[in-house]
Amino acid sequence: MRAKAIIVFLLMAASGVVAFAVRPDFGVRVGMDLSAPSRHDIYKVGAGAEVGAFGTFHFARNFFFEPGLVGFYNTMSANEDIEINGYYYEGSASTFGLRIPLSVGYELPLQDGMVIGFATGPWVNFNLSARQNILPNFGAPVPVPDQTINLFKHGWKRVDALWGFSLSMKFSGHYYVGVSGGVAFTPLARFGVKDKVIRVHRNTVAVSLGYVF
Repeated sequence: MRAKAIIVFLLMAASGVVAFAVRPDFGVRVGMDLSAPSRHDIYKVGAGAEVGAFGTFHFARNFFFEPGLVGFYNTMSANEDIEINGYYYEGSASTFGLRIPLSVGYELPLQDGMVIGFATGPWVNFNLSARQNILPNFGAPVPVPDQTINLFKHGWKRVDALWGFSLSMKFSGHYYVGVSGGVAFTPLARFGVKDKVIRVHRNTVAVSLGYVF
């Protein structure tokens, strides 16, 4: 309930900010990312991809507001093997979902039409799928077991949030190159008993290319 209230508040605030924009730009971006879990004893750093659409609403004195809608796919390898029928298999967790970043930033115009941008703000992830996939063990009677684990039944969250940062460069009026990162402030997963609760936060870093229409 608290997460839903925060999301509604952020979207209402975003719509109010957009109403004061002087000039909007719209574009698309594609990127590769790394997900770094806060509990390295449970999961390892994993790779992923993302693609999204963004609107940049410009204000006076080079400030801007930039909401977006991003589809993402992330993976994280498990540190411990999974036992099935007496045999052990390696596994990896994969998540698929939608992210809504709401960033506020500043642009610094340079020569030859180049613009450096700095931005920060909250990112809200809506996790549509979270599964523990079983990797093959060719020494077992069944090398590839027909089994996946729905992680939503094991403490993984449908919604998590990060605080994002980005550094970007735009040139020729249309092309975008950026590096971004997010530090989680709500858990991706929470499980365990009262005296031993385990929380796993997902931090990310990504490199993106884009085009501004």
